Amino acid sequence: MFANASDFNVNNSQFIINNYDSWNDNDVSAIQSWLKAPDPSTNFVAACDKRTAETGEWILSHPQYVQWCQGEPGILWILGKAGSGKTILSTTIFKHLQANPALRCYYYYFDNRDKTKTTARGLFQSLLLQMATTSDGVHPALHAQFTKCKQGVMEPTTEDLSTTLAAVAQGQDLSSVFLVLDAMDECTEANDVFKHLVQLKDSLSIAVTSRYLVETSYNVSGNIHLDGAQDAFQEDVLKYLQDQLGHRKLKQELFTEIVDHLTQGSQGQFYWVACQITALEQCKTPRAIKEALKALPKTLEDIYIVAIKRIRESKHGDDAWQLLRWLTYAFEPLSIDKVADILAVDLKGQIFDADARSLELETVIYDILDSTLISVNADSIVQLAHNSVKEFLVQSQEQMILTGLIEMNEQLAHCTICQTCLIYLTQFDSEQKYAFEKDYPLAIYAAKYWPAHMKRTGKEILKGEPAKNLAVALVKDQSQLQYMNWIRIHGPERDWRARCDVDLNPKEIQPPIYYMAYEGVEFIVEHLLGQEMADVNVQGGEYGNALQAAAVQSNKDTMQLLLKYKADVNAQGGHYGNALQAAAAQGNKETVELLLEHKADVNAQGGLYGNALQAAVFQGNKETVQLLLDHKADVNAHGGLYGTALQAAAAQSMKEAIQLLLKHKANVNAQGGEFGNALQAAAAQSKKETVQLLIEHKADVNAQGGIYGTALQAAAAHGKKENIQLLLNHKADVNAQGGRYGNALQAAAAQGMKQTAQLLIEHKADVNAQGGRYGNALQAAAAQGMRQTAQLLIEHKADVNAQCGHYGNALQAAAAHGKKETVQLLLEHKADINAQGGLFGNALQAAAVQGWKETVPLLLKHKADVNAQGGLYGAALQAAAAQGMKQAIQLLLDNKADVNVQGGLYGTALQAAAFQGKKATVQLLLEHKADVNKQGGHYGNALQAAAFRGKKETVQLLLKNQADMNAQGGLYGTALQAAAFQGQKATVQLLLEHKADVNAQGGLYGTALQAAAAQGMKQTVQLLLDHKADVNVQGGHHGSALQAASAQGMMETIQLLIEHKADVNAQCGHYGNALQAAAVQGRKKTVQLLIKHKADVNAQGGHYGSALQAAAAQGNKVTIQLLLKHKADVNAQGGEYGNALQAAVAQGNKETVQLLLEHKADVNAQGGPYGNALQAASAQGKRDIVQLLLEHKVVTL
Repeated sequence: MFANASDFNVNNSQFIINNYDSWNDNDVSAIQSWLKAPDPSTNFVAACDKRTAETGEWILSHPQYVQWCQGEPGILWILGKAGSGKTILSTTIFKHLQANPALRCYYYYFDNRDKTKTTARGLFQSLLLQMATTSDGVHPALHAQFTKCKQGVMEPTTEDLSTTLAAVAQGQDLSSVFLVLDAMDECTEANDVFKHLVQLKDSLSIAVTSRYLVETSYNVSGNIHLDGAQDAFQEDVLKYLQDQLGHRKLKQELFTEIVDHLTQGSQGQFYWVACQITALEQCKTPRAIKEALKALPKTLEDIYIVAIKRIRESKHGDDAWQLLRWLTYAFEPLSIDKVADILAVDLKGQIFDADARSLELETVIYDILDSTLISVNADSIVQLAHNSVKEFLVQSQEQMILTGLIEMNEQLAHCTICQTCLIYLTQFDSEQKYAFEKDYPLAIYAAKYWPAHMKRTGKEILKGEPAKNLAVALVKDQSQLQYMNWIRIHGPERDWRARCDVDLNPKEIQPPIYYMAYEGVEFIVEHLLGQEMADVNVQGGEYGNALQAAAVQSNKDTMQLLLKYKADVNAQGGHYGNALQAAAAQGNKETVELLLEHKADVNAQGGLYGNALQAAVFQGNKETVQLLLDHKADVNAHGGLYGTALQAAAAQSMKEAIQLLLKHKANVNAQGGEFGNALQAAAAQSKKETVQLLIEHKADVNAQGGIYGTALQAAAAHGKKENIQLLLNHKADVNAQGGRYGNALQAAAAQGMKQTAQLLIEHKADVNAQGGRYGNALQAAAAQGMRQTAQLLIEHKADVNAQCGHYGNALQAAAAHGKKETVQLLLEHKADINAQGGLFGNALQAAAVQGWKETVPLLLKHKADVNAQGGLYGAALQAAAAQGMKQAIQLLLDNKADVNVQGGLYGTALQAAAFQGKKATVQLLLEHKADVNKQGGHYGNALQAAAFRGKKETVQLLLKNQADMNAQGGLYGTALQAAAFQGQKATVQLLLEHKADVNAQGGLYGTALQAAAAQGMKQTVQLLLDHKADVNVQGGHHGSALQAASAQGMMETIQLLIEHKADVNAQCGHYGNALQAAAVQGRKKTVQLLIKHKADVNAQGGHYGSALQAAAAQGNKVTIQLLLKHKADVNAQGGEYGNALQAAVAQGNKETVQLLLEHKADVNAQGGPYGNALQAASAQGKRDIVQLLLEHKVVTL
């Protein structure tokens, strides 16, 4: 795919890619996080640390290895039993290959001690991270996959990862690419690994260590059987023993005896020798060593039995068993800090005792468990010492039970781990902002995995275990703090980007039934439904309802349970629109069949893919596609991400699915979706054969639409040279306008496809055509630093000063990305250095934003105007200050930049620097006479900007330089309000100490108190009140501090304000009063608290007229019941909907309407936007509600 990309520079084990498309460090980090690649470097480093010098080097001269290195690409198998030193050999091989700068070498270690390192997916994720990302950028193929997955909202399939890896590999000379794979026998999907690697057409040299061969059609270069390398093995043992025992003053005769015993007893297992050395180290005399040699355990299993017997005699027995369970069955590697927290959980007392954490665990852990069973690596990760330990614990149950050692029952182990996690989570029972990641190492694991451990515990085992009661207690009440904090630590449906969210609004937390269905914890789901503790059809969450959430995870048994309790199989909403589409998107035929059996609408519209057929096609499961077609799925249904099922199939290069859809009369030229039509999707994403197939079925080669405008531009954007040639052969218009890049040539230029650009130019592409993302092809090439492509365009008469596009001109585009060589090229061809326009106004400001050390001086050397006005930051100095680029600032000041020039996002350079909180930068500007009180910009002045960010030292510096404490202006009116809004307590304290006016009016929230209350910053609110803040002052976004806190459900803050005499019935703000503000958000506990403090339940005013109408408008049944219980007037008039009944009808919630009618709501009351409730229901098309109203004697006129 990228073989013709001339601007790619490949160097040793990484790509240096000049194609970053405006990517900064955060962008690169986003893709790296999205990949979620396992880290094999931990295994590599551990192996390097364990390896004795010169051991394993015999393999480098082995004839089979030499042939593999120098011959045709293929697989070299290195086969040996458990513990035979295969990992040391694979590490030796990699280091040998890596030493050759002409080679590009990658590695991966499969490891059954870490579940993420046992799959094909983990391998492809890791290889993409190694091959396609650098600190500077990301390979275009990976970038394209990330974009295809909606900037990382979706996860790539294993097939996607494999295809992307193949595309990345095509950008390299594979004859010099070597891959070392260790412990293939520990991969649970070995056949899948080779199925995908075959895509590379035997062009990659792969060394694989394993206990056994895996069948593959990949070319096999040779096999090395370690059982047949006994001489080399004995030499390695000798070197190892010399290294390990060299410090002991042993007689040669005794040393030889040790070598002979260990070599003969090892049976080719190096790890057995290492374990015996540990035992011999305890022997202090020659006699003791000789006695030990006579009693050596004969096998690794015997060694482990001895170690486990010691546990029974140890005072640390309980901790040892607990640790073994976790290390055997945990879903992630455990750090030493996590282990400390695990051992501080008292399972009998069911509490977590932070004081019981061991502060010296890393030094005493081998007192708990023998070093033959566990190890702690250089990253302080605790793990089983060898993969054979896990196999022994899992597979030797009968032997251990017979000898009375331990029963490592998998279900009981999962139950105990689940119990530990739940006990740990129960400590989070307050509204305080816990530093989960910093202070509670086990928090994320416990929150993320307790449901998974519970799923793996049998129902019969659960019945008598504390884990059952702990789980029920956690999920019994959505409003309890432990439950909310569980979701704040790790919401089950949260994507790869989300970390702990201590500020997560309770309104965004879904009911327990939803999360338990998503996790597939049937026991809890059945309990909630059986005890009538949950509404099976409650709406909300990423996936809309519990049934769709269960379908997303292919939790068939849970889905059956939900359907048994009357889950609406056709409920709409959520990411996939309905449960059937969700199931189809996973390619799970069984769950799709289940839903269809329960009358799921096969053609229901909505959701990411528009319908179930498109979802199934995209996922690529032919059987699911056929099943849906057999159930009358509309093959030409429009909607969703790809517009039609055919386009989805084309985007995925699913040739069989395309043929199947065409056979069922799919419209080959149907318009819509991301790519506009199937041909464009295929041109961008698929192979030549797919494009050919669509053309043969009369696809319009010049059809317009979609992200790229035409199929030709799509192919050019993705470097599909064969597709481009095919389309041109079929009369594609080379200068067709439209799409992301405006035309095909700009698309090719943006990707640095020089040969593609040459091909298009040869076919009469207009080199100066305007339009698209970059304005023209030259600006596209310049923005990406594609110097060779830019040179080609200039040679073909590209206008170097053409004004257009995002950056205004090519020079600004190149400068913005720090492409010095491209800037130099453009200047050599008479680019106007001071040309105005574009995002940054001029080239100098564009370069200053990133502080490009070479580009800024180059532009100044060529007489760039240092004070040129315009652009996002107003001037180059503010741009550099906004990003904290001190060197660039100094350089600009040295070149006479005006330190007080006004304009741009921050108004002044000083405000920009203050916002960043870079004290040195602020100091530099002040030393150059920056006006500390200059007004303007988003934050009004520098002090407010610094206060907003909580940059205390910067605030102090500004105050020291006479900043006006009470200056008005900007979004938050004053510095104090800005700091209060962010809960920057230390900054608020500092400002108050400097006599900030605590009751100053203005800004978004009117006062500092309201700002702090709106965010629930209780400590900041207390501080302001202590300094005489007026608790009842009116104004601002919420009207009052109490209404602000009530709208957000900040219970502790509300209580504090009321204790300080806040008027609970004050009339002001959008919702009229605090009670209505709480009711509209459905905050039951807040409503209760306000009523308890004499809030007038029938107070009039505000957007909804009354609290009851507000609750009805949002369908908050529980809040409505509470208000009615406290004598809310069900027929009160006023507000947006006239009365509560009409509000409920307009919202479309039948249960809420029924509730109001039962409380004597006047079904014929007049008023509101619809005139009456019946007209509201009719306008909304709610037939069931119309029927309900008629049954309650609506008078129809």
